Formats: sequence, C-alpha cells, structure tokens
Amino acid sequence: MDNDQIVDALELLVKLWDLHGVNEFKSKNLAFAARGLDKFPGLISSLPESELLAIPGVGKVVVQIVQDVAATGTCPDLEQIIEQTPPGLLTLLKIKGLGPKKVRTIWQELQITEIDDLLAACEDGRLAMLKGFGGAVVESVTLNIHFIKSNSSKLRINKAQDLAGEIEQALSDFFSQVSIAGELRRNCEVINSLVFLVETDDLFGASGLLQSVDRLEEDLKESSPFTWRGFAKGHLIPIEIHFASTGEWVTKLFALSASPDHLAQVHFYERFEGKELKEESEIYTSQHLPFIVPEMREGLQEFDWFTKKGDKSLVEYRDLRGCLHNHSTYSDGKNTLTEMAEACRDLGLSYFGIADHSKYAAYAGGLKEEDVQRQHEEIDHLNTQWSDFQILKGIESDILPDGSLDYDPSILASFDYVVASVHAGLTMDLEKAMPRVLKAIENPYTSILGHPTGRLLLARPGFPLQMSKILDACKANGVSIELNASPYRLDLDWRHLYEAMDKGVFVSINPDAHAIAGLRDMEWGVKVGRKGGLLKELTLNALPLADIKHFFAKN
Repeated sequence: MDNDQIVDALELLVKLWDLHGVNEFKSKNLAFAARGLDKFPGLISSLPESELLAIPGVGKVVVQIVQDVAATGTCPDLEQIIEQTPPGLLTLLKIKGLGPKKVRTIWQELQITEIDDLLAACEDGRLAMLKGFGGAVVESVTLNIHFIKSNSSKLRINKAQDLAGEIEQALSDFFSQVSIAGELRRNCEVINSLVFLVETDDLFGASGLLQSVDRLEEDLKESSPFTWRGFAKGHLIPIEIHFASTGEWVTKLFALSASPDHLAQVHFYERFEGKELKEESEIYTSQHLPFIVPEMREGLQEFDWFTKKGDKSLVEYRDLRGCLHNHSTYSDGKNTLTEMAEACRDLGLSYFGIADHSKYAAYAGGLKEEDVQRQHEEIDHLNTQWSDFQILKGIESDILPDGSLDYDPSILASFDYVVASVHAGLTMDLEKAMPRVLKAIENPYTSILGHPTGRLLLARPGFPLQMSKILDACKANGVSIELNASPYRLDLDWRHLYEAMDKGVFVSINPDAHAIAGLRDMEWGVKVGRKGGLLKELTLNALPLADIKHFFAKN
C-alpha cells in the first residue's frame, strides 16, 4: 500500500475511536503518529520497525497497526471498530462541519445513522435543538448533505482515469480496438459516467463476452443489444460500453465523445450519423469548419475561440518550462526543498518555484519571518550548484479577511513572487468575497492569485466571485491567475479561460505539490486548460526563466 492509503486508514481509526468515545489519550497519540507518517517522504510499507519508531509519534503499538495495514489494508483495531459502527455513520463523518464528536451526539441523541435521516432532522428542526448545533451549523450541514448526495456517483478526472484504464485493459483482452470516449475523452474535471467504444464483428454477441470480466456488473434493465450498461464493483459511477463495426468506428467515437451542443453545431445527426468516415477531421473539413480538438468539443465558445485565436497554439505539457506553487518540509510538504527542486529538474524543467505556506497558516507550519530568511539562504546556496536550473523564492501568502497579506511589505519584498490565496473564512457571500480578493490582487506584491474560488471538487463548492471583474483586476495589476492543477481543485474553472485569453491574462498552471509525486499534477492542469483554449503564449510557466523573472519584476 502507498503512504496515503496507510495514513487514511489510521485517520479513519482515529475518527472511529473518537466517535465511540474510546480513550482520548490513545486517540490523540495515533493522530499525532498519523501526522508524522503523513510527512514521511519515503515508502512507509518498506520500513523496518527501527525506522518506523524513529518517526515522531510512532511507538510500538502504532508500528504494529502500520505493519498490519501495509500488509492487509486493515488491522484488528480497525476491523473491530468498524463492526461496531453502523455503516451510515461513515458517510456522516464525511460531512464538512461534522467532526466525530458531533456525529456521536447526533447518533446518541437522535438515533440517526443515515444521511437521509439527518437531512430530515435538519429540515424539521430537530438538529437545531441539540446543544452546539446553531442555525449556521444546520445550514452548513444541509448544504453539504445536498452536495454529497448530488456527487455520490461522480469521480474526479484522476480517479476516473485510473478506473477507466483498468477497464480498458480488461476489455482489450476481448476486443481488438478499445477507446475511452465520453466526458473523459474531453478531459472534463468531473466525470459523471465512463463511456467506452469497442470494435467487434459480432455486434449481437459482443455483450456476452463482458460476462467474463469479473469486475463488471451489468444493469440488465438499462442495457440494450448494442450497448452494455452497468457498474464496476465497488464504484457507483455508471459505465457504458458501446459496440461498433470497423466501418462505423470513427463516426460512433465522435458521437460518443462530443457534447450534444457541439454535435448540433456541426450538424452531426443530419449529415454524418451512420456514415463511414476515415478520420474525425472529415466532419469539419466537409463543412469548411476548423478542426476542434476532442477536449474542446463542449458546444460553448470553441468555434469563436478559433476565429480569434486559430493562428495560435494551445498549451501542451511539453511547453512548460517551470513549476510554481510548491511546498516543502519548511511548511506542510513531505519532501525537502532540495528533493523537490531536484525532482523538478529531473522532469527537464529549468526553474522551480517554492511557495510554502505563510505565517497565518500555522496549522500548515506556515513560515515565520526567521524561517523565510533561513529558506532564502538555503536557496541562494543551492542556486550556486546549477548552471541550467534555478530555484525562485516564492511564498503562498494568506489573504486575510480584510484582503491584506500576512507579511509586512519588507518581508514580501524579499520574495521573487507571491502567490496570494484564501485558506480561511471560505464561507463568504459575493459581497464579502469580491472586496477581499480584489484588495489582494491590487497589493503591489501579489504576483499570482492562487486557487481563486477555493473549491474542492466533489467535496466543497467554491466561494462566489464575479470572475470577469477579477480577470480585469489581474490584467490591470499585472497579476497572473492560477489554474491550480491538483485534480482535487482544478481552480480556476476552465470555463473562465476563454475570457482570460481574450483579456490577455497570464494563467499559471501550478501543481500545488506537497510531495514529489504532486509535481506531475501539472498534466491535469494542461488537460483541463486546453478545454478552455489556454494558449501557450499566455501560460505563465511556459515562459523561459528570463521572461518569467521579468514578469515578476514588473510587479
């Protein structure tokens, strides 16, 4: 098992111990150990007992738990406590604003163990009657329940890609040609269903072959002779597998991949349905239309974009020259500054920007002024070792409730660039959010506006912003806007990229990497950025080192 899976199991055990009121000292010790393990940069499962014991908070009891989880995915303590826990409570623990102690109160006082029953208690006033559950808490719980229920069968793009890859491999054992279609082929950030196209000469018998794929479960009511529908074991996301003969492959793949609005724009059903095509490009060239790449086939502004920008290049992963907005062990990262920089250099990039958390983010080990000086001294030393690579001095400075940044100007001036981000007080309405963010953009030291809406896909909606005014402010103040490439965020929403390109606002594809593996999240940023027409020439970290230093210096 990887480190995240081990830490997740330990954190679940802590929550369940707290839920059941198990010895608080025991629970706190395990929680402290889990934090130490979460920061460990190496592979936990391969560590001998002596090295595990050297990790802060890890004692002999925790060592046994870790070794059991690493070997089997669980441990006796976790199995025992799960058996004592009504399954629905595991869902309640996922509701933001409800910690284990609040869930225990709901369970004991209202005998509620299911999310639908909790929603009813929110609506009929029973939850508000409990001590510690005021109107704001009830409102937050209600909103988060609706959010969870509406997203329960969806997957973020990275999880969908992993599952789709496994299914694609399984289908390849039975069919000569298999392609991922649907939203995943369009690189949508959230996937509502997984769609596949397989080639077969036996359209009527193909469905029977899928009975041999162990992990697939068919929904007989929804399936048809030419389309298998069902689920993968352990997942709620719907799966469709369509069958096509060789001659109809291109036409069907196009139909299954483009959005309905794009299909209408190219008159697909009137002119091409059922026809044999050699290439998808024929659909466009036959109508004197520009070719639209699969990820942009959303029926929004893709043709208008091509009219304005068709002579320019969409960004590609190979265009990226550097990597900005990254964290190290100076704050809450898992790898040292040197390790992160070397990993970035190994990717063939020419610069690495460190942007650890600032002092306001104490929960994330934010840097105090003396830490900033210490980090800058290390960067100066490291930069003497390379002639083909450079570390840039950055910081992710918290945008405070009044819109100011959390360092004095003298400290802010010591950085090459500043990523300004909101981390606290996220439950804002438009009247609070706009002046707060605009003031941060107008700060002369702000270089990049980080994860602009603070959203977490399938977990937390972002706070509202009038994005057109935000982009205007970025342009006027020489500030880049971030496309946070973490698949948990992908914020800025790609739908706003069209306007960013029209206004000439630089977009920075930042991985927000807290470990070496996170550096590659820039790939998700590129995939989703291309959906909104992100141009190479307006991608900040596609600039050469000299040009990006000039951009920051203009601030």
